[in-house]
Amino acid sequence: MSRGTTAIVDFENLRHNFQVLSKLAPGKLVLVVKADAYGHGLKKIVQALDGVDCFAVATIDEALIVRQVRPKARVLLLEGFLDNDELLVAIQNQFDSVIHQKEQFDMFLKLEPNESMNIWLKYDSGMNRLGFTDAEFSTAITSLNNHKNVNELILMSHFASANLADNEFTVEQTKKFLQYRNNQKVSLSNSSALLNKEYLPDEWCRVGLALFGISPIESKTAADFNLKPVMKLKTNIIAIKEIKAGESVGYGQVFKAKATMKIAIIGIGYGDGYPWSLTKKAHVKIQNQPANIVGLVSMDMMAIDISHIPSANIGGSVLIWGKDQYSNLPIEKVAANANTIPYVLLCQITSRVHYKYVE
Repeated sequence: MSRGTTAIVDFENLRHNFQVLSKLAPGKLVLVVKADAYGHGLKKIVQALDGVDCFAVATIDEALIVRQVRPKARVLLLEGFLDNDELLVAIQNQFDSVIHQKEQFDMFLKLEPNESMNIWLKYDSGMNRLGFTDAEFSTAITSLNNHKNVNELILMSHFASANLADNEFTVEQTKKFLQYRNNQKVSLSNSSALLNKEYLPDEWCRVGLALFGISPIESKTAADFNLKPVMKLKTNIIAIKEIKAGESVGYGQVFKAKATMKIAIIGIGYGDGYPWSLTKKAHVKIQNQPANIVGLVSMDMMAIDISHIPSANIGGSVLIWGKDQYSNLPIEKVAANANTIPYVLLCQITSRVHYKYVE
């Protein structure tokens, strides 16, 4: 018997999603693989994808990992270089870089004539996170157009609410951004805008969550867009016991049985990245039958109600999220039942979860 807590990553589904998004995109695609490819394994994901226009990451360390795997790939630093050392590393490795603040802009202007790179100049159209204000953006465009150290200039911004279809703020952001475009290439849309078909003609669309077969759009699942889940997370039953009416399960005695019931203890907990705070709807699946989580999630395990699943046995497989030959439990639903979002579930998987990569 094995604890069996495993994240199984399906390359066939990954490539399927890439093809679906490529056909939907109006121009080129930037595949966002930051945060260890959203918890899927950066090296393995980058190795599995051919014909990619550009990979995007958050940090210089992530970019260097991509460069090891794909020596000739176009790699974009979404947060840009944060000091002179990072700027030189970016140039040496031929990374593209976002410039989103004056300090970066000033560092770039001090480069030697033979030091050049592709620049993605970021405008803050309303996200109020990274990006230049109106006056700063206009000045920076003027300075960087035809600049000797700029190989290619792309203007970009970031949507705040593109996950909501026909959102007025998205329209407002687009209008503000486009007033500065003058024949430059642009990048504005994310996964949500692409799936909602609210993209610009011939732009560089930046897709992250959708690549991994997960919908970022409220009330929609990946299947609605012909996307397939790339990861399934599973574990095993490590113990089964019967408890009587009035007996409690787990820490704090927050759950008490109303009648005699059978519970299974499964080998996953918050130490593996499963959320501790859950709604009463939170469940896993055994052979496509839902099994509600009872009591509080422990560090290494949690209890589920299997009273209605007589075939459940010690060592049996339990689907935490994803899709297997018996069951389907979308991560979007799991996230909703934990009052969180799929991004968080993926990014908080810990190192003790085993990964298995399959074709």
